[in-house]
Amino acid sequence: MSKQKTTLEITGMHCAACAARIEKVVRKQPGVLDANVNLAMERATIDYSPEEIQVNEIISRIERIGYGASVFMDSGSHSRDQEWPAIEMFLFSLALSIPFFWLMLNMFGLIGIPRVLLNPWVQLALATQIQFIAGWAFYVGAFKSVLGRSANMDVLVVLGTSAAYFYSAWMVLEGGHHVYFETSAIIITLVFFGKILETQAKSRTSEVLQKLAQLQVKQVHRLIGHDEVDVPVAEISVGDMLVVRPGEKIPVDGEVIFGETSVDESILTGEILPIDKQPGDPVYGGTFNRHGAIRMVATRIGGESALGQIIRLVEEAQGSKAPVQRLADTICGIFVPIVICLSLATFVVWYFVLDYPMSVAVLNATAVLLAACPCPLGLATPTAIMVGTGRAAQHGIFFKGGEQLETLHKARVILMDKTGTITHGEPTITDVLVANHPLVKSKGELLSFAGSAELPSEHPLAQVVVRHVKQQTRLFEPSDFQSYAGRGVKSVVKGHTVLTGNAALMREHGIVTTALLWQQQDWEKSGKTTLFVSVDGQVAGLIGVSDTIKASSRQAIHDLKQIGLHVVMVSGDNPHAAQAVAGQVGIRDVLADLTPEDKVHVIRHFQKQGHVVAMVGDGMNDAPALATADVGIAIGTGADVAIEAADIALIGTELEGVVQAIRLSHATIRNIRQSFFWALIYNGVTIPVAALGLLSPLVAGAAMAFSSVSVVLNALRLKRVPIDR
Repeated sequence: MSKQKTTLEITGMHCAACAARIEKVVRKQPGVLDANVNLAMERATIDYSPEEIQVNEIISRIERIGYGASVFMDSGSHSRDQEWPAIEMFLFSLALSIPFFWLMLNMFGLIGIPRVLLNPWVQLALATQIQFIAGWAFYVGAFKSVLGRSANMDVLVVLGTSAAYFYSAWMVLEGGHHVYFETSAIIITLVFFGKILETQAKSRTSEVLQKLAQLQVKQVHRLIGHDEVDVPVAEISVGDMLVVRPGEKIPVDGEVIFGETSVDESILTGEILPIDKQPGDPVYGGTFNRHGAIRMVATRIGGESALGQIIRLVEEAQGSKAPVQRLADTICGIFVPIVICLSLATFVVWYFVLDYPMSVAVLNATAVLLAACPCPLGLATPTAIMVGTGRAAQHGIFFKGGEQLETLHKARVILMDKTGTITHGEPTITDVLVANHPLVKSKGELLSFAGSAELPSEHPLAQVVVRHVKQQTRLFEPSDFQSYAGRGVKSVVKGHTVLTGNAALMREHGIVTTALLWQQQDWEKSGKTTLFVSVDGQVAGLIGVSDTIKASSRQAIHDLKQIGLHVVMVSGDNPHAAQAVAGQVGIRDVLADLTPEDKVHVIRHFQKQGHVVAMVGDGMNDAPALATADVGIAIGTGADVAIEAADIALIGTELEGVVQAIRLSHATIRNIRQSFFWALIYNGVTIPVAALGLLSPLVAGAAMAFSSVSVVLNALRLKRVPIDR
């Protein structure tokens, strides 16, 4: 059975009970493997089997229970136009509610009021428009909810305001003067205000998606024969030849085939300095071409490109649900019916048992309905996840979902690969020792002989030497080049015979190296590779080659220990090299000479001991370990991260991104728990207070509206939480 995933845009949701209802219904459909509805993003992510069910069938089922659904198409394009109908209706409701606010101030003796506003028939006329024009959306939402055999926040609002409105209308028709139109009118206005604040606050959390989407190029210069044709980027296919001029963005991922330039890749790597590009080098969509014009061939387009994968990661993370949200959904799914029962019980006790007037019983029952809205509980997790993952994305940290963000904060053991993770993964010359040789008097001369001799060689170590020497001194074209597999090379440079290689090569040619063996052994204990250089049959010096440690590695590992994690290095390198690096960065536990399978066994060992394990690797040979760990963290450039194997992708190569991810995970879960705590305290206090008749419906409605907004504002604090050192 195959598995596919689709994202639907959901309309008509008003609270967590709506999201829980849709999830429950969709999951019951044959062929649906999983469904995750995010209230804050107004989206549903559904895993399904295409052999058993089609997307249009899922959409039809959602529509039958009273909600709108369509396939989500536009990444990160929250439309402000969608907010205007609600804003206009709020302004309409507010304008008609002003007399009722004025009336309230008059009740407290704070302000005078025209006698016309005291007329119950005038109040009825104003309140009716608010109740059935501005408030009609609540009736529609409540009807759909009941039709779908559930009860959401709209049901609470409709029951509460209708009770106050119809009781007051009945009193007017009977000729009475004790009316409570201000209660229903102002509650509807306040709820509208709360919804607008929530919508605007939630829209701010998707800023990262919008900014990433804006990086995508709209038009591109495609090369057809010798002609350039401007076409939409959507028409580009893999293999197309493209032209990118100075000052333009790279349209898609590709490879340079002609020209040289420098490219600003900071959006992907975080590196400030531009990267030089020449034929054969990769380039990535969304990056900025600074200087030269280039021709490139498209290799990855659309969602397969580095930028496309990043956008997909952010969407999946912000549209996902952390395990902690499951509890909130369960509570909200049963909370509304319980509240309705409590409200009815309040009415029965006050009217039939305590024998109070119906007006008192109705108002107290209404206050219970409005005070008990579960929206703060339902909004706590999705808004925090949205803000947390958005904040992470701004630092080049991309969570696959809310589950990974929550799991990371539980990690107590973190395993780290050495090469490419703690170190740069690119060996370079770190040490040069000049021996007592009549022709070679300086390090520059030694490097010049060695680099020139290695120039024709294709061996990776030879390329390291040549690349380094090119930056330091002059190279000469060698002659009579000869390579010795696994040992080194021999060349004639400026009329002198030069050998570059290991001690075995020197012995084969009768060259004495005794005087330098102590230095060779010392370097190799530190994990360095040693090259002997001889000129005209006499040893001229040593060159030490090593993979250097990243600038932030030592501080990052210290910070991880301070957080409380047990840091272990797992490396496929030899023990000497691994221990040398571990000693420099402060790691005590080192496991070396490991195959990819060995790393998996190490992770499972810690997991069997009950530890939540995080694994940090470069995302290539570490892929099995990244997939096995509770949280896999791929570190590298935007094009190289192993998105499918890891749970978290770090764009950039420094380990400080791991520290930032863990700190942000802790901060996000702490934020969710804070919102849960205050939401439960709010409901635990306001419900009994309202039931005892100590909380008016007006105050209860205002408190309910602003409590939801407070949860969103609390989540937005994550934008300012310090996660750097």
